[in-house]
Amino acid sequence: MGLLDDFTVSWEGQIIPSKSLAGIPLGISIEDFERGIDKYLVDGDKSLYKFINSPILSLGKEFDSNGDGGYGFSVNDLELTNWRLYFNSPDHAGVNPRALYVIVRSWKVYAVKAWMFESLKEGDRPVNSYRGKLCGGIGLGDLVRDLLAYTELEFDNAEEWFYTDKNFGGLEVSGYGVDLNDEPDQMITALTVIEESPFTPAPPQDSEFDFLL
Repeated sequence: MGLLDDFTVSWEGQIIPSKSLAGIPLGISIEDFERGIDKYLVDGDKSLYKFINSPILSLGKEFDSNGDGGYGFSVNDLELTNWRLYFNSPDHAGVNPRALYVIVRSWKVYAVKAWMFESLKEGDRPVNSYRGKLCGGIGLGDLVRDLLAYTELEFDNAEEWFYTDKNFGGLEVSGYGVDLNDEPDQMITALTVIEESPFTPAPPQDSEFDFLL
């Protein structure tokens, strides 16, 4: 075992923009990643994993010849999605068991994404989805606009998510697929740690009153 595969995957692991999510570091090879998660395998025949404080997750993976693809972890027990709140079957298209995805480019971990997979009643909080937090204790199920105390946000109309600014670090924030001007109270439904944000905040404007300072 080397240093690069000696990491701990925790359902409460801190979100560190540009660095890691759930303890999974960006930039490691898939060989190191697979060695690092071997200790969490609970059923090899069914590819079931249990990270620290996580529900049991089923793993699916796929790659093309360029080494692009990823590892998708979905919640194994669909009852944890609370599908009965809004759907008549766990097979309904609206039931989304995706919990964690490790995105790979050129055989290395490129990004790590966590989803809120639970259906919720108004005012409820997720309890089974990934519980790692950003600064200020912000995570899945909190309001997107809560991040404005720490970073500017740029909405990408094509991708339908937000980028934090480069000063904050690389992070994609998913809400309801619209800008905050259209829906200011949208909940954070997914978070993705990426290496670098494409959004550079505008420099502060000089005030005509600066001479008074």
